Amino acid sequence: MEQTLFVGIVVSDPLISHDIAGIFAFWRAGSVCRVFGSIDALRALPPNDFNPGLVFIAATRAGYLDVGPKDFLWLQQRAVITLDVKENTHFPHWRHLTRPFTQEQVIQAAQQLLKPEAVNQSRTG
Repeated sequence: MEQTLFVGIVVSDPLISHDIAGIFAFWRAGSVCRVFGSIDALRALPPNDFNPGLVFIAATRAGYLDVGPKDFLWLQQRAVITLDVKENTHFPHWRHLTRPFTQEQVIQAAQQLLKPEAVNQSRTG
């Protein structure tokens, strides 16, 4: 039996965040997805309330991640999929998508990130 996948979605466009949640629900029926306005808001939740193993975060309109140093350290301990990031070479262990994306691309990115060796690698730095 698969472990429940908790996904934090930080995407300001409600249509896209809804699509992302739907993709994860289709892929892993027991997925629990929640949408947040920022990484800071997601990180502020008590881990017993909601502790995502996967975070899907969209870039700002300028193509950059709105992530402070504490948020970045927190993200480094999770699987991360970014959307529309202009400069992604600084994050080679994350998966990067651009619009338009397909359901298959999201699932493939998540599968690559959630392989046991990828999860262990991202958590050890």
